Amino acid sequence: MESVSSNETSEPIVPLPSALSEDPTFIAYAQQMLGDSELADGLSAEQLAQIAAIGEVRVFEEGDLICDEHTQGHELYIIGSGSVDVWLDPSSIGDDQGDSRRIASLHAGQTCGELALLDGGVRSAQLRAGSSGARLIAFDHKALIALCEANTAIGYRIMRNLAAALALRLRLHDMQLYSKE
Repeated sequence: MESVSSNETSEPIVPLPSALSEDPTFIAYAQQMLGDSELADGLSAEQLAQIAAIGEVRVFEEGDLICDEHTQGHELYIIGSGSVDVWLDPSSIGDDQGDSRRIASLHAGQTCGELALLDGGVRSAQLRAGSSGARLIAFDHKALIALCEANTAIGYRIMRNLAAALALRLRLHDMQLYSKE
């Protein structure tokens, strides 16, 4: 099994979440980083700053492994720039003959890693940085859930926005399937 690439660089967004989430400069930064993401709908700039305060920016080069299929997932990612390719090993769905194949490409503003976060299960696919690399904001499961429980307004919006994003992806996938018939 392949480990996460050593080319990955990691830089915390914030050293002191509670103080920075109230700093006007940091609030503007959080709005810039998260404002156009799938998670941002209905959240104020101050709420986005609280979310950003628990995130960590990670940079990946083209093809770098972000997380592997069938491993325990403890993070949700928001793509800040670049793209993330989603790969599926056909043996995980009973096809032992095929090679891994890219099933989706996600872009700035989209989330990935959310299924393992929501259900506590293993990763359902492998994530790799796309052709132009990827800059992600990683959110630890425990820290994000703690924020959602401490601030239920934020928690409600995050969970609603995740559900809406997943529903949209499912609808688009259904449309693709129907168009092939």
